[in-house]
Amino acid sequence: MSPSRANSASSPSPSTFRIFTRHPRLTLAGLAILGTGLGFRRISSSIRENELAQKNSEAQNFYVSVERSGGGV
Repeated sequence: MSPSRANSASSPSPSTFRIFTRHPRLTLAGLAILGTGLGFRRISSSIRENELAQKNSEAQNFYVSVERSGGGV
């Protein structure tokens, strides 16, 4: 095996990333979907952390659990 062949196997070739330059709209759509998903995940974890902090606070606690399923009574 030649040294140049071993080197090319360890690093991706320029043609590997060609799809991003050949289809910029697809790349932008993928990044937008990824960003939206990460945003929802961050908001969800923030709400969960705030609720747990309120539930476990040491101060006089008037915490009431709220069902967020959207179902009726």
